[in-house]
Amino acid sequence: MAEDIHVVILEDDPFARNWMVLVGVRDWRTRVVGEINEPSQLISILNDKSTRKDLLIMDTDIPGGENWIPRIINTIKEIKENPKVLCTGINPNPRVLSQLTHPAFAGYIIKDEINYSLAWAVSFAIEGKWVITDSIQELASSIGFLIPKPCVVLDGRNVIGFLDERKANVARLALLFSIERRELADELCIGTDWSYQMVSQVYKELGIWNLLEDEDILQDYFGDNKIMFSYIRRIQKELREKKKPKDMETLAFHMITMPEIWELN
Repeated sequence: MAEDIHVVILEDDPFARNWMVLVGVRDWRTRVVGEINEPSQLISILNDKSTRKDLLIMDTDIPGGENWIPRIINTIKEIKENPKVLCTGINPNPRVLSQLTHPAFAGYIIKDEINYSLAWAVSFAIEGKWVITDSIQELASSIGFLIPKPCVVLDGRNVIGFLDERKANVARLALLFSIERRELADELCIGTDWSYQMVSQVYKELGIWNLLEDEDILQDYFGDNKIMFSYIRRIQKELREKKKPKDMETLAFHMITMPEIWELN
């Protein structure tokens, strides 16, 4: 089975940082091994050899953040096993994008456009793809920036949007935030038994059992994502012996956070 991805998050906005940590911890593929709010702290973490770091999520909206990019590059050059760097921002910044030419950089994504699909972006970056969102693709075209290949464009704005409003709310609380069923019942003002039934309805609409039993559907969903594919295989094996609710919940989490994906050739 593939190892989990060790991620360090540089983000000065506590709300955004907590959101990133929540998604990172909730996702099966990722493990958050560092949370920092200043670029200067990132230099220290990069030089710390005691902790494995596979990818850095770097907020470039920190005041003067784009000025730290050359320093980050110089530090990475001195590290034997270079971690990848995935840049984030609120709005596309041409100065940031134009500096992302070192091989360590794995892409540039806009927070509102990636939404809950952040760990998918991390997974693709670790697989060796450059990861961007819509407005970064438009920015690259406007300033003549040559996007490294292979590259994927991700749009996480419509996750859960395929469910009706009530089921989307259940999916958000039970599967994104992993709220226990009794707490879910209290939040929705319904009985506990009904909360279980509503989650089962979401599972049915997601087609989870079909996914686990139909090889073609499985291949269509996750065939190109080796980390997810190995995880699904493990779930298949375990479910033959015993149904594990947490495994099903985690699988559903990955399905409802899966973004729209376009590959640039």
